[in-house]
Amino acid sequence: MLKKTLKFLPVAMIMAGALVPYTACNTENKSNTTDSVAQVAQTPSGEDYSDSSAPADWTRVSVKTTVGDMVIALNPAQKQHSENFIKLVNQGFYNGVLFHRVIKDFMVQSGDPKSKGAAPNTQLGDGGPGYTVPSEIKSEYRHFRGALSAARPSDDINPMKNSSGSQFFIVTGTQVSEAQYKMALETIAFDLFRKDPANAETVRNGQIMSQSGNMAGLRAIELQVKEKMNPIIEKLYADIHAIDKKRYATWGGAPNLDDNYTVFGKLVSGYHVLATIENQPTNLQDRPTRDISIIEAKVLK
Repeated sequence: MLKKTLKFLPVAMIMAGALVPYTACNTENKSNTTDSVAQVAQTPSGEDYSDSSAPADWTRVSVKTTVGDMVIALNPAQKQHSENFIKLVNQGFYNGVLFHRVIKDFMVQSGDPKSKGAAPNTQLGDGGPGYTVPSEIKSEYRHFRGALSAARPSDDINPMKNSSGSQFFIVTGTQVSEAQYKMALETIAFDLFRKDPANAETVRNGQIMSQSGNMAGLRAIELQVKEKMNPIIEKLYADIHAIDKKRYATWGGAPNLDDNYTVFGKLVSGYHVLATIENQPTNLQDRPTRDISIIEAKVLK
């Protein structure tokens, strides 16, 4: 998947059994066992926020990195994820781990214990504490710029969307227009379309045409499906709170991740550090060519 352009697979490809839009997490053709997140890109807002943007009862964690310090706040309503993160911080688990996956205008990812002292070309992203955390995905918690969210294995091996026990990412994202937001809702719309018994024959015909190599027929079905999906997308968009649409348009973020990954906190200071990390040159595995690590993560009293 290209890094710096919006990438949406046509409905025909979805029906053919290819990866649905937004869940293709790994660039090129990497292993699906890597804890990862999907990708979208536009232009970053660069807006900073303050501690006042997170409630006072959210636990603060300082994250000292080799390029500067950040503070994140953990949402107590996301109990299992927040408590697990605090436990790992108190154990010193994150001290020395790298930001092993960085995609400009999308997110920065860390938390793989295998990254500590890893050689430059080591494949990273599948390490953890030996357990997963049950999904706490809630629609009210969205992937705005600065959102702290849990990485996870892909749906094909993780249908319950359970989170990695330790890997997390901080969204950098991009400003999102109305048209782009609606495109980001296409996956949900197709899922609703696909599950409707009235559309079972259309989906089945699409799969048959794909298997037989009838791409002209598949394209025709794609156009029919898109037409039927339009009102579904419009309703989904209408149901989103106006304040959330405004925040995506002004703050930026990655709405294609909503309802797919567990958001359990946010960055409350150090956005300049986040920007420094996301702007680092990376290799083909999205790993910064200059190692950036967490020196120390510490719960603030």
